[in-house]
Amino acid sequence: MASNSICTSCLRAASRSPCIKRTTFPRLQRSLPFSTTHAQRKQDPTPAPPPPPLPHIPKSQHDAITSFASTLRQSSALKAATEPYIAYGSTEDLFRECSRQCEYTVPARLASTPEEPPRTAAGEDLGEGQGWWYAAKSSGGLGLDATFNAWAQIMFLHMYVLTVRLRCFPAEHARVWHQQLVDHFFYAAEDRMVQWHAITMRGSRNKYLKDLWQQWRGVILSYDEGLVRGDAVLAAAVWRNVFKGEVEADVRDVALVTAYLRAQLKMLDELGDERIASGEVRFGDPNAVRKVVEQESVGMKRAFTAEELKAAQEGKNEGKEQK
Repeated sequence: MASNSICTSCLRAASRSPCIKRTTFPRLQRSLPFSTTHAQRKQDPTPAPPPPPLPHIPKSQHDAITSFASTLRQSSALKAATEPYIAYGSTEDLFRECSRQCEYTVPARLASTPEEPPRTAAGEDLGEGQGWWYAAKSSGGLGLDATFNAWAQIMFLHMYVLTVRLRCFPAEHARVWHQQLVDHFFYAAEDRMVQWHAITMRGSRNKYLKDLWQQWRGVILSYDEGLVRGDAVLAAAVWRNVFKGEVEADVRDVALVTAYLRAQLKMLDELGDERIASGEVRFGDPNAVRKVVEQESVGMKRAFTAEELKAAQEGKNEGKEQK
């Protein structure tokens, strides 16, 4: 059978043939671009003279250069190239402000001999958190467990507030800024999986990151619906996401987080685009809205009107017919 490859016997015979001369290539030598060697530097400890000062640029020439750079930045082609870099730095500051609200660590992972950390009833690694969200309710905090999922949901809530404000940017900028903010979160989430939760398998991390992406999309949809349909729907979204839909969740805590979310949206709405773009954002104290939440609603004491009672009865009858 014919073959396209050369057999081993033919190669061996050809290599022994006197007609074939072996060519020896000269060994290449690389010249290193160093002016002095390490041994020479040890023998001569005198430091090298400093470089000469930069030439003075006249003010008129400096203004011309600045004007030229400003003209280049106005170019649509360069704007598209530089916008992600500008957004990256500013959104990093915004992300750090979000992260400052809910930092936590897992001390068991810091031991000289890492140990398994304590776990919640749901099997999540339990750490030690800082800030209002993790502080005990007896001390005025919310009392959430310092877990990865709690961190992600608190981050999502603050990122959503920023996302709503970034939507007010011009359309050609808003998408880039939002994407950079989300990228910061997912980079930090993957680092946290490795550092605090010992998830070293890339496949496992990718699975969790995909789940987080779905949760983030759900958070946006549910909070958007709450902004449009009212505080009752928004509170239901907060209850499902932040409080995991627990039946035993305190309604006053749900109302407090809902009021805090509204207050932060209002705060960012009053800031100019320049301050947002420079990362000059500081979230407020959730306890600042506690007095508003604890006030008794006037509607609780108001009597139902005849029209409202009739509508409620009709709805009740329709429910019975459907059953």
